[in-house]
Amino acid sequence: MASQADLFAPVMEPPKAPEGRPGPRLWVRRLAIFKDRQTIIRDVPLKPGLNIIWTPDMSSSGRRALAHGSGKSTFCRLLRACLGEPGYATDAQRLRLMTRLPDGLFAAEILIDGICWVAIRPLGLPGGEFVVQADTIEDAIARGRSDSDQGVIDPVIIGTFFPALTGAPPLEIGREQVWDVLRAWLTRDQECRLADILAWRSSQTQTRSRAQVLGETAKLTMVRLALRALDAEERAAAARERELMATVEDERRHHAYQQQRYADGLKAVRLVLGASNEVGFEDTIDQKGLVSLAEAALAEAMRTAVPKPPDIRAIFARQQTLNAERETLTMKQQQLDNDARLKRGEAERYRSEADLGEIDITQGRTRVCPVCRVSIDEIKANGCGISLEPCDLAALKSAIADKQKKAADLDAEAGGAEQESKLVGAQIQQLEPKRLALQAEVKTADDATRAAHVVTKEIQDRTYRARRTLDDVRALRESAKNEKPALSCTAALDAVRAQLDAGRSRARVAIRTLEERYQGIMASWLPEGITSAIKLDGHGLKVDAEFAGRGEVSTAALDSLKIVAFDLAALHMAIEEQADLPAFLIHDSPREADLDGQLYAGLFKLVHQWEEAGMPCFQYIVTTTTAPPPELQVDPYVRLKMSSTPAEMRLFAMDI
Repeated sequence: MASQADLFAPVMEPPKAPEGRPGPRLWVRRLAIFKDRQTIIRDVPLKPGLNIIWTPDMSSSGRRALAHGSGKSTFCRLLRACLGEPGYATDAQRLRLMTRLPDGLFAAEILIDGICWVAIRPLGLPGGEFVVQADTIEDAIARGRSDSDQGVIDPVIIGTFFPALTGAPPLEIGREQVWDVLRAWLTRDQECRLADILAWRSSQTQTRSRAQVLGETAKLTMVRLALRALDAEERAAAARERELMATVEDERRHHAYQQQRYADGLKAVRLVLGASNEVGFEDTIDQKGLVSLAEAALAEAMRTAVPKPPDIRAIFARQQTLNAERETLTMKQQQLDNDARLKRGEAERYRSEADLGEIDITQGRTRVCPVCRVSIDEIKANGCGISLEPCDLAALKSAIADKQKKAADLDAEAGGAEQESKLVGAQIQQLEPKRLALQAEVKTADDATRAAHVVTKEIQDRTYRARRTLDDVRALRESAKNEKPALSCTAALDAVRAQLDAGRSRARVAIRTLEERYQGIMASWLPEGITSAIKLDGHGLKVDAEFAGRGEVSTAALDSLKIVAFDLAALHMAIEEQADLPAFLIHDSPREADLDGQLYAGLFKLVHQWEEAGMPCFQYIVTTTTAPPPELQVDPYVRLKMSSTPAEMRLFAMDI
C-alpha cells in the first residue's frame, strides 16, 4: 500500500496566475500607526508574496523576553479593520488605546487592481473612519475626510471580486455582507485555534463580524460559492429541501399537537364517565363503550325533575292588598287625629275668649267691666268714663255663654274623633300579625325560589356537561376513524436529495481541483505513507489525513496543519483565478505547540517557493513566535520584528 501511495503521490506545483497579471489584485502595501496626524509610532511596509511578522521566542532570541504580548494579533486585527472589519480590538483594549492615544489613528494602503485606496481608522472615539483613493497615507490624512467618502472599503472589494456571488448568498447573508463573511475566512481569529474549516471568528474577540453568528450551513455555502463548487441548480435544490424540511417539521409538530389533544380528550371523557383505559368507543360483549356510557349519562341528566318554585305572585298580591288596607286605615287615623287636634284648639280659643269676659277678682264676688276693667258696681253708681255707649251686661253674658257652648261642642266632637282614631288604631294593630306573616311567607318563598333556581342550574349544567361529553366522545371516535398518518415528504425529499447529490457530484470537479492542491501541500510537508483527501457530502466539507494501515489521524497539531493546508489550497486556486476570492491570506500564529518544527518550517518554504516561481500574484501574511527558516529571517521576508520587552519593541512602542 505504501508503494502505491508513493507511486501516485501528488506533486505540488507553484500556482500560475493568468498571463499578463502583474501582481496581486488585492494586497496591503503598508500599515502605519499614528500618535496623532503628524507623529508615526509604527510604519510597516508589506509586499506581494510572503510577509512574516516575527516575535522571537526565548529559544531563538536568546533573551528572557516572552514571545507573547508584543502585538502580533493586534497587528492582524488592525489589518482586518482597514479591510473593513467593524471592531479592531476588544472593548477593554479599545478603552486603553483611547486613554493612551486619544488622537491616535491607524491606516493602510490597499491596492486593488493597481489602484491605491487608503483606509483610515481612529484609535480614539469612533466616527472618523474613511476610505479614499490616494497615493499615500500621508496624502489621505492631509486631504482629510469629506462627506462623500466611504466609511469602509467593503463596497469596492465586493464590486471587484464578488459580482457573481452577490445574488447567490444564503438568506442569512446580505449582499453587503459577502466580503465580511469571506474576510473572516481569509483572516481567521487566532482564538479559533485552527480547529475547524469553518471556525473563523471567536466571540471573545468582539469583532462584530457577521461570521460570528452564522451557522455552519451558511458558512459552508459561502465557501463553496467562493470555490465555484455550488451551482444554481444545487442551490435551488437546497432551498427546496429547506422548504420540505420546514413543512415536515410543521406537520410533525401539528400531528404531535393533535395526538396530544386526542390523548388528553380521551383521558378527560374516561375520567368523567368513570371508565377505565380499556374501555373503547363501541360496546363489547363484556362492557358498554364510551358512546353508550355518554348517552346513558345524558339521558339520566335529562330525566332529573326540575323543582317548581312557589307562586310568589299570589303572595305578593295578598301582601299588596294588605298593605293597601293598612295604608288606608293609617291615613284615616291620621285624619281623625288631625281633626281632633284642630277642634281641641278651637275649643280652647273659645274658652279663652269667654274667660276674658268673666274674670273673678279674688277680692270677693265683684264683677268688672270686660271693656274698661272697672267694677260694675262703681260704673252703676258713678257712670262709665270710657265707653260712650251704655254697658249691655245681658248681651255680654249671652256672648260669653255662646262661646262656652261652642267650646263644649268642639270638645265633644274632638273626643269623638279621638275615640274613632283609637278604634282605627286597633284595626291597624289587628292587621300587623297578618303583615308579619306575609313577610315571612315572602321570605320563605324567595328562599325556595332561589333554591329552585340553584337546583335547576345544576341540572342544566349537568345536562350540558353530559351533552358536551357525548359530543366529545363522538368527535374523538370520528377523529380516530379519520386519523391520517403524518404527512410524509419522503419521496419529495428523496428526489430533492438526489438533486443535491448530483449537485455535489458536479461540485466535485471544483472540489477535486482543491483536493489536488491540498494533497500536494500535505505531501510536501508530511512524511511518506500519509494520504490526504477532501470530502464533500451531505454532512459538510471535511479534510482528512491518514497513515497507511492506521486510518485517519487526528491530533491538535495535525488538525491545525490540515486547516492551514486547506487555506493555502484555496489561496492557490485564487492565484490561478479558479476561485472567486482575492489571493490574500492571513494566518495568526498557525503553529500548535506540539507541531514538529520541520513541518512548520515547511509552511514558510512552500510559500517562499511560490513567490520565487515568478512575480507573486498573492499576499500571505503570517505571524509567528517560532523562528522561520534561516534564509527567511531577513528582509524582505520579515516585515516586522517585535518583542514583549522593552516597551519600545512592542507594536505601539509603549505600554498600553
